[in-house]
Amino acid sequence: MEVRTMQCSAKAIANYFLETHLKKISHLKLQKLVYISHGWHLGIFDKSLITDEFAEAWRYGPVFPSLYHEFKMFGSKSIDRLARDLNEINSRIFIPSINGDDTQKIELLYEVWNTYGNLNAGQLSELTHQDQTPWFQTWNRNPGMRNLHIDNDVIKAHYREKLREIEENE
Repeated sequence: MEVRTMQCSAKAIANYFLETHLKKISHLKLQKLVYISHGWHLGIFDKSLITDEFAEAWRYGPVFPSLYHEFKMFGSKSIDRLARDLNEINSRIFIPSINGDDTQKIELLYEVWNTYGNLNAGQLSELTHQDQTPWFQTWNRNPGMRNLHIDNDVIKAHYREKLREIEENE
């Protein structure tokens, strides 16, 4: 199995957290950490962290479908392996990862873990379900609908507002 750098996939971001904190992360917690990382990246840098798919509004919060399908078999148990992907050109399985030279992304993910890593999956879910969060807006505008993309502009605006609140309190 080859290791391949994919800077902007949900699986590469998930693998950062799994490599750093293996055996401490459930599927639900991982989904929320990847989503929060994506949100802060949009809010701070005005660019998507994850470009291979959109976060979707599901019943239990924001979900990246590729991560759901990769790790659903773990249920609420800790994930014990890295995400994998298939190279469609040569049919080889590879481990998506972030380029080690991409210090901006690595520093952001480090800060996300330091800020949110001590929270459990339920607490992270509560954060993403609060009134007027991007998930809340998307889910409540279209009750019961499935596979709804959470618009990156809505996510960006939410995390920019959170950034302004932090800066005002400093």
